[in-house]
Amino acid sequence: MQQQDKDSPPPPSRSQNQLPPLAPRRDTKSSSKERRSSGSLPPGRTPRLSHRSRAGCYTCRGRKVKCDEVQPRCGPCTRLHRDCDWEVRWNFSDATSSTQHKHRNVSTSGSTVWDPRSRVGSPASASSASVRDDLPAFSRLTNDEDRERKAEATLPGTYSVVVTPKSFADLPEYASTSSPQETRSQQSTERKRRTFSNPVGRTRSSADPNVVVLDRFEELTATTSLPASLGPTGRQEGLPESLQHMSLSMTPSSGTSSQPTTPSAYVSPSESRLVSHFRRYIVGRLVPNPLEDTPSDNLTPGSIRDLFELEATKFPPLHHAICALSALNLSYHGQATLEEAMEHYEKALSAQTPTASDDLLSDGVFLRHYLLFIYDISMTVDASNTVAGMWVGHLKHLSTLTQARVARFGKEPHAFVMWSICTFDTYACLMGYGSCDYFRMALERQILPPLGAGMPSFWSSQGCTGWSREGQAFPIIMNMKRGVLVHTAKIAQTAQGFRSEAAARTPIPPGQYAQWQAQVSQLQANLSNFWAQAYPDFLEKDSPIAGRVLEPGLRFVFEHAFLLYHATLLYTRTSMFPNQRLLPTANQALLATDTAARAAQILSLASAILSKGGLDHRAVVFPIFIAGIATPTADAKVKAIELLRAFEGHGIGQNTGVVRRLLVGVCEEQRRCVEVGRRAEEVDWVRFGRERGLGVVNCGL
Repeated sequence: MQQQDKDSPPPPSRSQNQLPPLAPRRDTKSSSKERRSSGSLPPGRTPRLSHRSRAGCYTCRGRKVKCDEVQPRCGPCTRLHRDCDWEVRWNFSDATSSTQHKHRNVSTSGSTVWDPRSRVGSPASASSASVRDDLPAFSRLTNDEDRERKAEATLPGTYSVVVTPKSFADLPEYASTSSPQETRSQQSTERKRRTFSNPVGRTRSSADPNVVVLDRFEELTATTSLPASLGPTGRQEGLPESLQHMSLSMTPSSGTSSQPTTPSAYVSPSESRLVSHFRRYIVGRLVPNPLEDTPSDNLTPGSIRDLFELEATKFPPLHHAICALSALNLSYHGQATLEEAMEHYEKALSAQTPTASDDLLSDGVFLRHYLLFIYDISMTVDASNTVAGMWVGHLKHLSTLTQARVARFGKEPHAFVMWSICTFDTYACLMGYGSCDYFRMALERQILPPLGAGMPSFWSSQGCTGWSREGQAFPIIMNMKRGVLVHTAKIAQTAQGFRSEAAARTPIPPGQYAQWQAQVSQLQANLSNFWAQAYPDFLEKDSPIAGRVLEPGLRFVFEHAFLLYHATLLYTRTSMFPNQRLLPTANQALLATDTAARAAQILSLASAILSKGGLDHRAVVFPIFIAGIATPTADAKVKAIELLRAFEGHGIGQNTGVVRRLLVGVCEEQRRCVEVGRRAEEVDWVRFGRERGLGVVNCGL
C-alpha cells in the first residue's frame, strides 16, 4: 500500500462531496409564507398540499378533502362550484376575553351572564321582577323544581346548588363497589345522620343562604310500585282474538336486552328536564283548554295533566315516550338533540308486551302508543313517505286497544284521548293521508263517548255565569262541535276514496266526474243542513264574533266548530278530487263570491284568536290553510300566509312551517298559471305537496 505524501491535500470527505442545499431554510419558510399569502407559486413548481388541513374551509373539512386555504374561495370549492364556507364556528367556551380580542364579531354586550353592566336595570331584571316569588328561602327548598321556580324570579347566577362526592353515594352504580355488609351499614348510618342532623333529608345550607349543598343527588322522588310482570309477547288468554296476537313492540330492537326497563328511583337530570317540559308545555297542546281540566272517571279536575306522569311510574315505556316527545320538541329549538329523542323513542318501543290482560289493557300501554302516535305525526318528514309508517301502525294498535278496553271496562275511561285520536285521524285524511279508520270504527261500534263528558258539573262548580250556568248552551255547543267533526270525517274519507279511484283510472271519464260531483253535492247539503239545525238560536247567525257572549270554555269550543265548518265547506268545493275546480257549476259567480266571504270569515276569526294570544290553538291552522287555498283574493292569500307564520314555533313539531311553505308554493304556482293564460284552479295542492315533499299528516302539530 502506497503511503500518502504529507504535502498532498487530503482526500475529499463524505460531507464535502454532498451538494449544497437548493435554498436556505429561512428562505424556504419565507417563500412558503409569501406563496400562501399571495396565492402565487415560483415557475415550474406545483402546489403542495398538506395531508391534513387544519385551517381549511369548512366545506373541504366536511368533505374530508385537502384545502389550499386560499380565501375567500379555495381551489377545490372554485373548481367544483361549491360554496366556500369560512364562517367561524363558536361554542360556549369562545365567549372569553381572548376571543373578543381575536375576532371583532364576538360581543357580549347586553348579555345578562357575560356583561356585568347589563345585570342592573336590564330588561331581563325587569321581567324577572314581574315573576311572582311565593316560595320560601332558597336554602329551605327541597327539590329542583321549586329551585327552578325560585331562580326564574331572579337574575342568573343568584342561586347555586353544589354536589359533592358524597351526594352520589346512594346511587346504585356507586354502591356496587362496596360489599353488601358495608353498603347496608353505610345506608343505616346515612339514614340516622339524616334523621337527626338534617330534617330535610336532601340538602344542607352553606354559609351563603343562596347556596345549598346536596346530601343526595336525587332529581325526582321514588317511584311507586311497578307492574308485577312484563313477560314475552305471546297468546293472551281471555283477550279478544285481535289482541291475542298483537305485538306492541312495533319494531324489535336488535341487541336490546329482553328484560323490561324499570324506572329507577333516580332519574337523570336530562330526563327530569324533559318530564318538566312535558308537564309545562306538551300536555297543553295535547289536551287544549277547556278539556285539560275535565274530570275523567276516577280523576279529579285538573289531574289530567298528571295522568301521564302517574301512569309512567307504573309503566316505564310511557316515561320514555314522554321524554321522546319532549326531546323532539326541544330539538327544534336547539335545546336538545334529535338523537336524544330517538333514543327515548327506541326505549319506549323496545319494552316487551305485558303478559297479563289487565296489564295489556292498562292506561300505561294505551297512553304509550298515543304519545308515540303524536311523536310520529310531529316529525318534520315528507308525509308521502310515511303513509305506511310508524304513525299508521300506532293508530292501528290504538284502534285494537280501544275496542278491547271498551269491551273490558264498558267504555273508554279517558274520553279526551279518544276524541283527540279521532281528530288527528280526520285531519290526516283531509291532508291526503290516512283513511279515518279509527273514527269510522268508533262510529260503527257506537263507542264514541260524548264530547266533553263531565264538563257541565265542573264548570257550574266554578261559578260560571250566563248560558253555561243555566245548562242550555253547553249541550247545544257540544252537539254542534261533535256533529261537525263527524261530517268532516265522512267528507275526508269520501275524498280519499275519490283520489284512490283517480289514481287507478287514467284518464278519468267525464261520467266519473259527474258521479263524484253528485256525491259531493249531497255531502255539502248534509253538512249545511246539520249546521242550520244545530246552530244555537241565541247567537248571532254565522258570525265570527258570535261566541263573545259565551263563557271562555264554551267560546273556545264554538270558535273551533265555526272554523272547522266553514273550512270543511270550502274543502268540498276545492279539494275532493283532482281538477274539481275546473268543472262548470251552476251559479258559479255566486259560488265564487260565497267562497271568498267564507274565507274572509275564517281569517277574521283566526286574527282575533291570535290577538288574544291563542298561539296554542292548533285547530286554527287547517282552516287558515284552506282559506288561503280557496280564496280568489291575493290580499287574503297574503294574510293567510302571515297568520300561519305567526303560529309557527308554537306547536310540538314544525308542521305549521311546512304547511306555510306548502301554501306559499301553491299560491306561487297559481300565479304562474295566470301569467301564462291558464286558470289558477288547475293547481291541485294535494298533488303539489306530494311532488314537492311538503306533505304533512297534521297542520297544527
